[in-house]
Amino acid sequence: MVRRTWKEYGKSIDEVQKAGWDVGVAWQDGRMFLHPCAIRMNLALPLSRVKEAFERLNKYVFKACE
Repeated sequence: MVRRTWKEYGKSIDEVQKAGWDVGVAWQDGRMFLHPCAIRMNLALPLSRVKEAFERLNKYVFKACE
């Protein structure tokens, strides 16, 4: 698995965050936690919902940027 940063997609952290919210994935950037290049997600939900969220992010947020 190749890890990429949001900058490699040519998007700002705000654009990536909004794209996730647009497909129903609630997350926040890490600025309030002193990590301005990170995304924070609460995973306190069933594994099936976590998998669904990551599938949506992969399909609609990150693959859409390629």
